[in-house]
Amino acid sequence: MRPYIDCHNHIGRTIDRVPPVGQNTAMCLTRFAETHIHAAISMPTAVGSPISRGVVDIREQNEVIARACRDFPGVFPIGLALIEERFGKLGIEEAERAMSELGLVGIVGHPPIAEWCIPFVEAAAAREGLVNLHMHNVLMDEIAAMFPHCTFISHASTWGAENLAKHDNVFFEVVQYPDGQGSEWDFAWFADKVGRERLIFGADLPYYDYRVLQKTIEQAPIDDDLKDRIAYKNLEALIQRFKPDWSVPKAPPQTVRVYDPAELWAVNPDNPVRLTVFA
Repeated sequence: MRPYIDCHNHIGRTIDRVPPVGQNTAMCLTRFAETHIHAAISMPTAVGSPISRGVVDIREQNEVIARACRDFPGVFPIGLALIEERFGKLGIEEAERAMSELGLVGIVGHPPIAEWCIPFVEAAAAREGLVNLHMHNVLMDEIAAMFPHCTFISHASTWGAENLAKHDNVFFEVVQYPDGQGSEWDFAWFADKVGRERLIFGADLPYYDYRVLQKTIEQAPIDDDLKDRIAYKNLEALIQRFKPDWSVPKAPPQTVRVYDPAELWAVNPDNPVRLTVFA
């Protein structure tokens, strides 16, 4: 299989899902080793991560990402800081600290996203940073226009391709499904709508068994250049905007621990693309 770079890797725990899900850095490395993922942009987990101590928990989650980037710079060349509506100005200050002091290159927000995110995006845009708001709607259209020197990752949905492609600062993430579970990818159509140089692969660990998507890409009736661009070439170039000296490692990371596959890749039997591992 060709190498893959993942633009959408969470490290941490989401405790409000049934069952809860999560992965630590070591488990992530082992999953990558098994699936030809050579590197990833990493970020804290989605809403539902532990915040019993308030902004202190957000800070510690950002530090986990910064530590992964520091300890494994080839695999985790850049990372994003978590933003949270509930902490207001303190949350903005934490995002700025994570970018200025921890070396994270931008921010990630999780649904539900609304106008409250704009001051956070402004902090990232001041640093010409990278932003993933998990959003592909009218507000995303407005924000991409509002911050032309900020780079955004948005879901490669049909709506997004038809309405966000006009923004040169938006990359389109091939993750899970284009328009909800069960919808099918037409990579040639997306490449025509947004440009083949802006499609990038997203695994969405620890929530989704992305091996399904890798198989879809490998078997798609498209040329090898487009497959390579989605899998790693476009994201390599994007990462190098923020870390010019970095290049794709020649091999995936080494396996950290030999897991029983039933443990490492356990899924919900009622929704077999949804992982249920809690580490």
